[in-house]
Amino acid sequence: MLASCSGDKTVRIWSSRQPRPAHDPSSQPPLPQPQQQQQQQQQWYCSAILDQCHTRTIRSVAWSPNGRALATASFDATVAVWELSGGVWEQVAELEGHENEVKCVAWCPDGRLIATCGRDRSVWIWESMPGREFECVDVKQGHSQDVKVVTWHPSGELLVSAGYDDTIKLWTYDGDEWGCAQTLGGTGTGHESTVWDVAWDPVSRARLASCSDDLTLRLWESRAASTPSTSAGTEGAAGPAGVGAGGAARGFVPSKPDLRCAVTLSGHHRRTVFSLDWAPTGLIVTGDGDDSILVFGEGDPDMAQLLLRRSEEQQPAAARAAAAAAAAAAAVDVAAGAEGDAAMSEASGSGRGEGAGMEQAGGGEAGAGAGLLTQPGGQWGCWARVAKAHSADVNCVRWNPTEPRLLASCSDDGLIRLWWLR
Repeated sequence: MLASCSGDKTVRIWSSRQPRPAHDPSSQPPLPQPQQQQQQQQQWYCSAILDQCHTRTIRSVAWSPNGRALATASFDATVAVWELSGGVWEQVAELEGHENEVKCVAWCPDGRLIATCGRDRSVWIWESMPGREFECVDVKQGHSQDVKVVTWHPSGELLVSAGYDDTIKLWTYDGDEWGCAQTLGGTGTGHESTVWDVAWDPVSRARLASCSDDLTLRLWESRAASTPSTSAGTEGAAGPAGVGAGGAARGFVPSKPDLRCAVTLSGHHRRTVFSLDWAPTGLIVTGDGDDSILVFGEGDPDMAQLLLRRSEEQQPAAARAAAAAAAAAAAVDVAAGAEGDAAMSEASGSGRGEGAGMEQAGGGEAGAGAGLLTQPGGQWGCWARVAKAHSADVNCVRWNPTEPRLLASCSDDGLIRLWWLR
């Protein structure tokens, strides 16, 4: 499933497996089986609308780790928690405490905690209690301006927040309360304007990406894990520096972060970079105020294409079809009014993408998932660009966590588009 939220005060749940109506003999004959299967893969529909809860724009939506609950954050200063029961979505809790607009909500990987942030410059941490209750266990006031985003480290031991004060703060728990363990920023050491989004490298778990109003993308890495060291990666690709066989970075301790800015990618964006996401393939995608989507990679893009083709050749056709039909379990934000069903039907039409390496979903048989495509330790560069991916600002981009070649994007134009990496 895919979840979206909007200025129309609703959350919409989308599914890619629309029930097929019974065939009417008086209508056109059924399509040949291969094309019929392809058409099924392209169909998305709105399976549920969550409304009559928030009174203002819903700015953020997040899936629980088990995929059976949603948290929504709104400009009405509240956060709602929804659960799927008997095929129906039901609001089971409301979190109140922020003074005004709540900008982001994020679920801890173990599902026990929820983090929220907002215009009141605060970060709140809520704990799930018996009886579908949530209790605020800490409020942090470390930022000097609006807090735009919160996200958890995959371990759940580290919380990251960023916002209008141009800084990124890393929070850890000492057994009694959450405290700021490190601040990334300052003159000459960080972003020079609002930090809009952050994302952890899901493979090394020791690198953090951030994007900003200063038109740059910055990559922060652990000082402890930055010593050159490689391990076997996917089919000839080297593993991230300092990464062991289990995927965790050697030397990096989430409860004692010590990150430094290792890479600054500039000159690629002409307007504010609003969103980014880091895929298990090693690729980073961004969405910006120039209505564009960019994909960044590390190492040799030609090697990435080779690995991608090789993974497709080794994947059975049935598995490729199943991957194409898999629902995108990512959450996206829509700051403008949604267009309803038209949004997803548009995403299944012919692609408008002009950048090499990306095509709009629905244009043919989708490929299988791929392993690590980048070569950590290599030079970072822009591997793909989709100019005018939308007709307005691209507010959010998210990779599908189970099919890392599938990307969802949303925009002020009220549309959600799906893209395949090829």
